[in-house]
Amino acid sequence: MTTHDAELAEQDAAQQSDHAAVPDVIVIGAGLAGLVSAISLLQRGRSVTVLERRSVPGGLCGSTHINGYKFTLACNDFGSSMRRYLSEIGVSLTFNEHASVWHVGDEKYVLPPTPETQETLARHKADSDRLAEAVSQPGFDEKFESAAQLLEATVRDPGYADFRTLPSYVSGLDPAKHRLDWFLQGSSKNPDYGYDNLITPIEGPEQITEALVERLSQLGGSIHYDTDVHGIRDTDGGKAVTTSRGEFHTRTVVSGKGRFSSNEPRSGLELATLHIATRPEAPFPSGVHTVGNLPAGLGRSMAALDAGRLPDRFGFHIFPCAATEAYRSFNVYFYYPRGVEELDEPTSTAVRNYITGELDRIIPGFASAIVFQRLVSPTQFKNEHGLRRVSIQDILPAGTGKPAIRDAATGVYHVGNTVGSPAYHACAAVLSGLQAAELVAPEAGRARTA
Repeated sequence: MTTHDAELAEQDAAQQSDHAAVPDVIVIGAGLAGLVSAISLLQRGRSVTVLERRSVPGGLCGSTHINGYKFTLACNDFGSSMRRYLSEIGVSLTFNEHASVWHVGDEKYVLPPTPETQETLARHKADSDRLAEAVSQPGFDEKFESAAQLLEATVRDPGYADFRTLPSYVSGLDPAKHRLDWFLQGSSKNPDYGYDNLITPIEGPEQITEALVERLSQLGGSIHYDTDVHGIRDTDGGKAVTTSRGEFHTRTVVSGKGRFSSNEPRSGLELATLHIATRPEAPFPSGVHTVGNLPAGLGRSMAALDAGRLPDRFGFHIFPCAATEAYRSFNVYFYYPRGVEELDEPTSTAVRNYITGELDRIIPGFASAIVFQRLVSPTQFKNEHGLRRVSIQDILPAGTGKPAIRDAATGVYHVGNTVGSPAYHACAAVLSGLQAAELVAPEAGRARTA
């Protein structure tokens, strides 16, 4: 019997115990939102079982190894609110605070702004003032329907317009299709996610997952891996969750599978990755986590990608994954053209050459230190990890908000970026987990004491 088989056997035994003592809550999915909601419920005295279809927890917050090199799976940095959210559930981690550098055409922006960046921004004060004035007017959201319309009407300098298009790039959206309220959410302080002050766990993003799993175990929760959920049905006084490993009974269900506006929701663009390993002395800016390179005419580039075409020049960003005595590793993210599953080999080679050439321009000497590269398409990533890397999973029609956390028709609660809290990122997903637990706890408590 393999180690994994032994673990599954232990899970089967635990499952029989679960049937004997029905948990107050079953949480479907051991991603960040699911784990946080489970821990918050455990803190409130509810018994919780987590069902995870993969063999590991954390969803996109983890790591992978390729040719002996360690790479971040997806999530890489977080808003400063992550520290506060984790503290609420008894998880204390040490984070590094760091800057981001964005090369936009011929200009460079460091965020949070340095004195040099403040000087650059001052040169665009007239454009910035026009933009601020426009969004301060009553009814501005009726006058402008998209980010592109707002920027075209207020920003005269094309380079500064490219910089202000950054929220559309981060969201994987054509700015002409980027809802204005979503576009402006990045600068909103309600809620204050803290993405103007980025942080990263000192041992990498997977440290968050490890700490959450440990905390869940401390509080008496359990996780069943390799357990794919097939359906949920009502029973007398609760729910039955049908899975690949049998049926689980509970009083309340929290699902991290997503609550979508249709059976085939339209998402933002999906990220591809160029994994890069270098010699340990490879140059990279000190105190910086993310370096981005955005071409002139960023809006046109994003529109081409959304239309299924790969432009000659496209945006990408790079961040470090691991640093050892033998190597450093980095992920380069860029968007794949919509509807394209795989690029042919000549195009893939051109993409790699374009990225490494631009990297050597903005980080001199970087390309010569490269010892390994692997390009991973969104399709390959999904096949290898059973996950998708997309910022916005469901592009909702203008004037509509995310669905509520509780589905009134089914009585199932949902967590993750498709419900609840504004914005689409890890901190919003975690906040939805906290919000769901607050809603679920009284109901689960009533059922338990009935």
